[in-house]
This record gives sequence, C-alpha cells and structure tokens, in this order.
Amino acid sequence: NREFKIQLRTRLKYISYFSNLLIKVRGSFMKKYVSSIVVRKGFVTLLLMFIYVLGSRLTLPFVDMNNREFLGGTAAYLAFSTAMTGGNLRSLSLFSVGLSPWMSSMILWQMLSFSKKLNLTSGAIEIQNRRQMYLTLFIALIQALAISLNLPIQSNVPKMLVIVLNTCLLIAGAFFLVWLSDINATVGIGGSMIILLIGMVLNIPQDLIETFRTVPIPLFVLIGWIIMGIVFTYSVALLYRARYRIAVHKIGLHNRFKRYSYFEIMLNPAGGMPFMYVMTFLSLPTYILLLLQTIFPENLLFTEISSQYTMGKPLWIYMYMIILFIFSIAFAFVNMSGEQISDRMKKSGEYIYGVYPGEEMSRFINRLVLRFSLIGAVFNVVMAGGPMLFVLVDEKLLRVAMIPGLFMMFGGMIFTVRDEVKALRLNETYKPLI
Repeated sequence: NREFKIQLRTRLKYISYFSNLLIKVRGSFMKKYVSSIVVRKGFVTLLLMFIYVLGSRLTLPFVDMNNREFLGGTAAYLAFSTAMTGGNLRSLSLFSVGLSPWMSSMILWQMLSFSKKLNLTSGAIEIQNRRQMYLTLFIALIQALAISLNLPIQSNVPKMLVIVLNTCLLIAGAFFLVWLSDINATVGIGGSMIILLIGMVLNIPQDLIETFRTVPIPLFVLIGWIIMGIVFTYSVALLYRARYRIAVHKIGLHNRFKRYSYFEIMLNPAGGMPFMYVMTFLSLPTYILLLLQTIFPENLLFTEISSQYTMGKPLWIYMYMIILFIFSIAFAFVNMSGEQISDRMKKSGEYIYGVYPGEEMSRFINRLVLRFSLIGAVFNVVMAGGPMLFVLVDEKLLRVAMIPGLFMMFGGMIFTVRDEVKALRLNETYKPLI
C-alpha cells in the first residue's frame, strides 16, 4: 500500500506538472495568435472573401446561360478587363460589374476636383462622399444597362421586365462590393485590393489558359518567357522596395537617433495603382459605346467607333500607353502629396535641413516626387506597354501581352497588404513595463 501511494503521488505530480504546462502553452498561444489583431482582421477578411465568392456565383435571373454569344465581339475583352476590377462577366453574376463604377468615379472626381469653378472640395467630407457616390451611381447605371441590354434573355419572360430587374441587381451588386470594401478597410486587411485580388485569381488564369490553347507557342519560346518572367518579377520587386531617403531633423531629438529620422520616397511612387485604374478608365467609353449601339442600332457611327476602340486595336493600344504614363505621374501625387506632407511636418516640428517649412518644403517634395514618378512612368510604359506592341502583329497575343501589367499590379497589391500587416504587427512587438 505504501508503494502504491508513492507511485500514485508521483503520477499525480507528473499530471499536475503537464497540465500546468499545457495551460501555460495554451495561454501563450491564445495571447500570441488568437488575440492578435492581425489574426482577427485576417479572419474577417476571409469571411468577406467567402461572401464575395458566394455572390459571384449567384447568376442573374432569366438569363440563358447556354447562350455564349454575349461574350463575343465587344464584350469579349470586357470579360478580361472587368476581372481586374473584381467583376465577372463570364458567369453573369450579381457582381459582374465589379468595382469598376466606383474606381471610375474616383478618377473623374479627382479630375473634377482640380476645377476651381466647380468648387467640389469646399464642402464637408460627408457631402463630398455623397456626391462621389452619386457619380458612382450614374456610372454603374450606364454599365449595368449596357450589360442588361445585351444579355441572352430566355424567350418565355417579358424582356423589358428582365432588363430593368437585372440592371437594378447589377447596380446593387456594385454598391454591395463598395460597402464590402469599406467594411474590409475598417475591420479587415487590404481594403478594396482584396476584392481585386480575388477577382484576378479566380478569372484571369482561365483566360490565359484559353489563350495558350488557341495560340500555338513553341516550347523554347515558352521557356524563354518563363526565364524573362522570373527576371521581370525580381526587377519589379526591387523597384517596389527601392526607397530614396531624406534626412529629417526634429526639435528635441537626440543626436544618436538622427539616423533613424528620415523621409522616404519610392522609386515608383504610384505603385500598382495605374494598372488598375487605366483598365477601368479605358473600359468606360466601351460601355458607353455598347449602350449607344444597342439604343441606336441604325447609326453606323457608333459601330465604327466601337470597332476602332476595341481592345487590341491600334487606337486602344496607344491610348493605353499614353494614359498609363499619365496615371503613373498622377497617382504618384495622390500617394505622396507635398502639401499634406509639408503641413504634417510643420505641425510636428520636423524640417529638412536647408529647406524652409511651408510652401518651399511643399515645392521641394513635389519636385522629388515628380522626378521619381517620371522614372516610374517610363518603367511602367516600357515593361507593361511595350509588350502590347506585339498585339499589333497578332491580336491573339493580347492576353499574353497583358501579363507584365498584371504582374506589376499583383505585386503592388501584395506589397501594400504586406506593409499593412507589418504596421499592424508593430504595436504587438512592444512588451508591457509591468
């Protein structure tokens, strides 16, 4: 009995030790991972991604899905360009329009804001946001109506009723995606870029696979493209991570911390934003021409303009390269505004040696941003616009020629999400004093 008690006591001691160890491990795991803000935001983003994928599978009512004539002609390239903005014209779903109306309204709003006569930026932020959403509604109406009028509708239902119903559903789907993006930006990770990423991952590989099936490509050419793709990906990563640092002096800062006080400007300040918005901006006239063609079928002028402006035509390619260059400069100043940075530095007591705070500081920063934006614009046009010239020889290479632009867009999104996660984890690296 005595030996049995000793053995029992020893076993209970081991059980108590391992149970306490398990509780400590569980507590540290819960504290490190489950309570982490990155994990919580990540789970919210996964939930919103599931909602987006589910909504993209909800097809529009009374549409003949066996009829694929809708994707022929002008709408064929819209299926490819819409996939870059979170839409899906292949399945004709609730989210077929995507975020394209919202992105187009942002571009137009930025352009209209420069006009002093319109005085759009004078009111409160709520009023400005409401006006921008009205513009989004107007663009969504154009795009949804252009799609609904060309849908292959079933023959046993009233056509006008189906057109009105699907137009309303497409507009509602576009605004639901805008709301979903706002929710993700508030309590998730990545904002609207997650919607764009999922749309690209779900739809664009299918288009590329179909292109490789229809266009015979020799094996040595394919191997050369893979090697060039690796080099291109490495160069894009270097470009996005390259920074130009400017020493910033701050009142009351100790000398030994001066090397940590600096201001960074990216070598390509616009990042991957020009590629996202250039496709949105170029697709808007196509929707308008498609709508005018349907409303006025006897007018051959709209048909002729639409045929010349189709994706892959010389006019479209040259417009793509020109607008890509302009957007690479414009979005550099959207990401890094000299006025805002100068005002922030002035309020926090920071300054650059040899530059007076205020307007001179603003002009100094804007000059630097302009120089680097020109470098980024030339790089974007050469790397993403250069391959588009091969499309002038064979239009079947269009989707293949878009791969460099897609890589740059995808890389910009990935790096932006990575920087956001890194910033969220920064607060968790600090330990409590007590």
